[in-house]
Amino acid sequence: MLLEEDDPNQTHRQEQDSRCRQLIGQIVHARKCNKSFFFLDVRVDEQLKCTVLFRSDDPRELLPQRLSDSELAAQWRKVRRGDTICLQVFDPSQEEVSRRDHLVYQAADFTVLTAWSGHVPFPPEPAMGFKQSDVASHPHQQPEVKLATAVAMKPASDQVSWEDYCKFWINSHRCLKKDCQKKHPTGEEYASVQAMWVKERTQVRKERSKMQDDPHAISSKVPHSRRALIFCRWLVHTFGKDYLNSGTGVLDVAGGKGEISLFLTHMFGIRSTVVEPKVRKDKSYQRRNLMEVIQKELDIEAGGDGRFYKRIALSSPTGQISLPCHPNPESSGDGARENINDDGCEVEEHDQETIKKERKRLKKQQRDQFVVPRLNTLLDSQFEEHHGDMLEGASILIGMHPDQATEPIVDMALKHKKPFAVVPCCVFGQENPHRRLSNGGEVNTTLDLIQYLMEKDTSNGVLGTMHKEFLAFDGMNIVVFYRPSPTESSQ
Repeated sequence: MLLEEDDPNQTHRQEQDSRCRQLIGQIVHARKCNKSFFFLDVRVDEQLKCTVLFRSDDPRELLPQRLSDSELAAQWRKVRRGDTICLQVFDPSQEEVSRRDHLVYQAADFTVLTAWSGHVPFPPEPAMGFKQSDVASHPHQQPEVKLATAVAMKPASDQVSWEDYCKFWINSHRCLKKDCQKKHPTGEEYASVQAMWVKERTQVRKERSKMQDDPHAISSKVPHSRRALIFCRWLVHTFGKDYLNSGTGVLDVAGGKGEISLFLTHMFGIRSTVVEPKVRKDKSYQRRNLMEVIQKELDIEAGGDGRFYKRIALSSPTGQISLPCHPNPESSGDGARENINDDGCEVEEHDQETIKKERKRLKKQQRDQFVVPRLNTLLDSQFEEHHGDMLEGASILIGMHPDQATEPIVDMALKHKKPFAVVPCCVFGQENPHRRLSNGGEVNTTLDLIQYLMEKDTSNGVLGTMHKEFLAFDGMNIVVFYRPSPTESSQ
C-alpha cells in the first residue's frame, strides 16, 4: 500500500504557524512609512519594549499571514497610541533583525484589549530606531524634507536652525514630551520663529501639491480662499452665461455656504441653486464680506481701483448689488468730507443722523436680498423623485471640492445626459473599495479619482469626451468636465 507523501509546503506552513506567539502590550509609538509598511513600538512591561512590523511588501514565501496594501491600510486605521493590544507575532526577515539592537517581530493583525482612556492624547515615546550604522541605508527610513526643486528646506535666517526647535511647540505651543531637549521659545522669539516656520512650510506644501502638468506657476496662483471666484470665472468662460442661465440654471451640489452660487447669481447674473444636505445658518458678516468682494471685483472690471465701494455714501435705493459707477476722481478722494452734500452746502447734524440710519437700513436690505435658493437634500434617487423638474431643467451640475458627492454628481449627470464640472479633492477610498481603474488599480489618491472619473465615459461618444483642466488657485485645482457639442446643445 502506498503511503501519501507529506506536502513540503504544508509542513513548512505548520512550522511557521508553530513559531507564531502571542504578544500583549501598549502602543507607545507608531509610524507609517509608506503604503506598504508601518511599525509599532509596543511596551510589554516596565523594562521591555519591542518593535512590531506590519508590511505588505514582504517577499518571503509561505508567511503565516500575508497582507495586501488595502488590508495594511485597514490595520493602520485601527492604530491608536496608548491602546493595549494583543498580537499574534512571527519572525521578521533577517535583514530587519540585523538592523536593530532590540526585539523585533512581524504581525498581520491585532486586537484592542483596552483603549486609551486619557482625557489628553497619549504622549508618544521616542521611536526605538535602528543601529546607528544602518539609519541612513534603511529602505523605509524617510528622507529629509525637501522642496520640489530638490533643495533642502532651510530657515529664512542663517541664525535660526529648525533642528534646534521643537516642531510640536512651534506648531501648537504645546509639547507632550517630558524630556524634550529642543528649544521652546516664548514671546517675540516664538512669534518670529513660528512666522518663519509657517511661511516655509507653506512654500513646501505648495511645491509638493503642484502637479507636474500644471501650467500655472506657484507665484501666479491665487489663495485657496478665492477658489470660488476662480471657478465661477472659468465656468462663464467655458460654458458662457447664456448656456449656464438656460432652463432652471446651475445646480451647485454640496455647495456648503453657497459661495459659488452667490458669485454666479449676484456677480454674473446666472441663476444657481445650492444642493446641500446640511442646514447652515447664514452669518451676516460672511454675507457682508462676500458682498464687498463682489463689489470690489465689479469695480475693477469697470476700470476702477477696487475700493470704490468703500467710498459710496449711500447704497443703491433698490438695495441690489449692481455694477458701481466709476467715481469722479475730483470728488471721490479719500479725504472727501461726509458732511458736504452734492450742492457743496454743509449738512445739518440731524440730517447726518438720518443719512446714517438710511444707509444702515439699505445695507441690511442688501444683505437680506443677498441670498440664493437652497435645497437641503442629497443628490440621490429621492432627489430625482422629488426634484425631477429641477434636475431635468438644470443647465449643468457643478461641485467644488464636493467630497463624497463627487462621484454622484458625475453619475447623475451622465444618467440624465447633462454637462458637469467637478473639482475633486478628498478620495474616501476606504469607504469606496469597489472603485477600480481600468488597469485594475485601486483608487487611493486624488489623481486616481480623477482618472477613475475620466474612465466613466463609456457611452460610445453619446456624451462626447470628458476633459480636465488646471485652475489657477492653490490646492487641488483640476476640474473634470464635460462640455456639450453644438449639436447636443441644440437638442
